[in-house]
Amino acid sequence: MGRWGISRRAWLGGLLLGGYCASAWSISFLSFDARSVSMGGSGVVTARSHNASLFNPALLIDHDPRRQTRLHGHSYVGARLIDRDNFLATAQDFRDRYRGMSLADLIDSDIDISPTEFEGGADLRNATSAIRAAQDDINGLSDRPLRASASYGFAFGYPVGHWALGGYHREYAVLGSVVRVAEEDNHAINQVTGTIDAFANVLDELALLPEYRNERGMTLAEVVDRASGLMESVQALDNFIDFRQMRDDVRADDYRGRNVQDYLREPLPEEFLSSIETRGAQVTEQALSLARSFPGRGRFPGDLHVGITLKDVEFTSIHYTQLANEYSLSDYSEDAFRRTHNRFNMDVGLLYDLSGHWQVGLVVRNLVPYDFEDVAGDRIPLRPLARAGIGYRGHNVRLSLDADLSRNEPLGFDPDKQYVSLGAEWFAWRNTALRAGVRTNVVDGATLPSLGVGLGGRHGHFDVAVARSFNGDEYGLGLQAGLAF
Repeated sequence: MGRWGISRRAWLGGLLLGGYCASAWSISFLSFDARSVSMGGSGVVTARSHNASLFNPALLIDHDPRRQTRLHGHSYVGARLIDRDNFLATAQDFRDRYRGMSLADLIDSDIDISPTEFEGGADLRNATSAIRAAQDDINGLSDRPLRASASYGFAFGYPVGHWALGGYHREYAVLGSVVRVAEEDNHAINQVTGTIDAFANVLDELALLPEYRNERGMTLAEVVDRASGLMESVQALDNFIDFRQMRDDVRADDYRGRNVQDYLREPLPEEFLSSIETRGAQVTEQALSLARSFPGRGRFPGDLHVGITLKDVEFTSIHYTQLANEYSLSDYSEDAFRRTHNRFNMDVGLLYDLSGHWQVGLVVRNLVPYDFEDVAGDRIPLRPLARAGIGYRGHNVRLSLDADLSRNEPLGFDPDKQYVSLGAEWFAWRNTALRAGVRTNVVDGATLPSLGVGLGGRHGHFDVAVARSFNGDEYGLGLQAGLAF
């Protein structure tokens, strides 16, 4: 678009790039342990003893006599991606449509509306149509959050008779980002397209005048009609630019080196205002657990297992907003956007053996409530979370059903959570098993199915799990390995 287009390429180009690039809260029951992931996130009554500190410390007492007095340890890594509003598909379509394109490519660099040379009105309108299409695509990315989380850690369990000891170390991070397209940027784009369209209308009116230059001349009605149309177009153009000043400069031959933007009634902003907001947290936990088994008697023949976990929690909130054309995801590690709190907390768990092969359990996490703040001063409440479960243990089959008793308000632009999880595990031989599960959020009905496999022998195991929602808005992957001594 001539000199005007060159001066604004970086401005609109930044908007295109920024659009593509990108609560009360409590630590949820979500686990990245591969066995739990594959079984729908369940584990209150079915987690293995080496995982008990993470799920329910009462499970440190192993039900399998062959596993008693054996030290179990394992490590894991996992990640989840949540795309509730189809941001990734929209961004992919945006990238495919505008890959490698600058503003000049978008509107055709041959178009020139400098005062000395004009293209036709149709060519100018093609340019504004392309700009408006890009503007619609950019706005399509706005307010569509993208949320990712990841975790790694290791845990151990050591059951000895009616007592058991365990513990874990884990790192957990969640980040959510959302594009905020500023109204000021939309207004500036509308100003550009409105000015170009107004010029196109004037050119169209001028292009019609030669058709009346014939032998018969024009009638008065035709003159009035043409003059009226041209006057309305010029008046519309005058809303965007100081047309009288432009006219005076042209008459005085004093317009060399100038272009249309020099006559704009409202100068285009120099600063790009659309932004990307990121919220999240990093959590480091180091925990030690103790469990005790009480044999059943009389009317209550089933064994009762009680466990407690004491943990040191380092909670680091993350919150920052940056201009979209200056956004950097890696800035989440900058101290200016983080606030760290160190707190003590504890979990308690119960497990009761019913008659036959059934067990019921209850676990409450984070018994000590805290209120944190991020760098913006927003309050982040950490509250206790409770989950109950029931499970079946057969010779080759495990079934589990867990349900959250409290509602979780997660950080990072995601809906509230209250999960019901159902899982099944079938042992082909020893520690080799096929697993499946499904998890449903009763708040919004979102469902996440999962599958997994475990390979193992007497002294070790390796597990993998994958999860994907039916509509493709959430993905999960978990890997873990462990040893027994």
